[in-house]
Amino acid sequence: MIVSQTPLRISLFGGGTDLADYYRQRGGAVLSFAIDKYVHVAVKPRWDDELVVNHWTQERTGHVHDIRNGVIRECLVAAGVSGGLEISCMSDVPAGGSGLGSSSALAVGLLNALLAFRGTAPGAADLAEAACRIEIDVLGQPIGKQDQYAAAFGDWREYRFHPDGHVSTQRVPVPAGHLAEFHRHALILYTGRTRRASDILSDQKANIDRRLDQLDALKSHVATGRELLLRGDLGELGRLLDESWRRKRELSDKIYDPQLDAMYERARHAGAYGGKLLGAGGGGFFFFLCPPQRHAQVRAALDDPRQMTFSFDRHGSTVLLNTRAPALVTT
Repeated sequence: MIVSQTPLRISLFGGGTDLADYYRQRGGAVLSFAIDKYVHVAVKPRWDDELVVNHWTQERTGHVHDIRNGVIRECLVAAGVSGGLEISCMSDVPAGGSGLGSSSALAVGLLNALLAFRGTAPGAADLAEAACRIEIDVLGQPIGKQDQYAAAFGDWREYRFHPDGHVSTQRVPVPAGHLAEFHRHALILYTGRTRRASDILSDQKANIDRRLDQLDALKSHVATGRELLLRGDLGELGRLLDESWRRKRELSDKIYDPQLDAMYERARHAGAYGGKLLGAGGGGFFFFLCPPQRHAQVRAALDDPRQMTFSFDRHGSTVLLNTRAPALVTT
């Protein structure tokens, strides 16, 4: 059996500039960190030639191309596995539309597990690029590259998306004391609904040429946010999040609605420095930076939504268990 563990992520600044329609013109940048909420994938050989896939439902087939879940199907094709396998996928957050990058974490984690099953150990960059090819090139999803890289690398990182498609990554060495304070100020609250990120991102992509100024501003916030984070200035960091969120709302009308706007403003009036909807917007989780003594007031102002506690993930996608028996490996 192979078991992989792949973290979800929180993107603070630069979201949207990782879309190819933008970064191929001007280059993109994202500042994000991985958290201890995971997608786990278990891969186990079978004695027969069937493929059994357990995700939000169960699929059982004798042919890989009959699998309905596109990400799982194309990961199997990319890994060269065609049968005799059982796969179970488990997520710590609601599947689809959480804003935490769970779909790309599934792609990265499944590839990591399947390649370990085949006897190889890819590097983080190779995993991320393979997941990007599957989601963007093969499946044609209107998404960027940040989620795959955050899932593969983990930790606090700044990602640069170059016009030629190359991605460079740099760890952000946040001092331990500043990390502890950031954690004390962070508040993640569930909106109570998920959404299809592809619908929002399709609309956002269609608007890119008319929103270059807004995207340029979002990209500039990466360097500013990194500096504030390294200084430990959480008040200013929260206010920059607020500015960035207001800029991001201009990218598409589908990112927000009156109910979400009202929730955000109530949180701000209750004491949050600033925040944002995670991921593409439209639902999922709100992330706020807020003085710890005001957390209770913010939760009360939003009618006590479900709170997600978290810690930081340092390692990215990892194979936790590998009991691969060479005689059982598909060839």
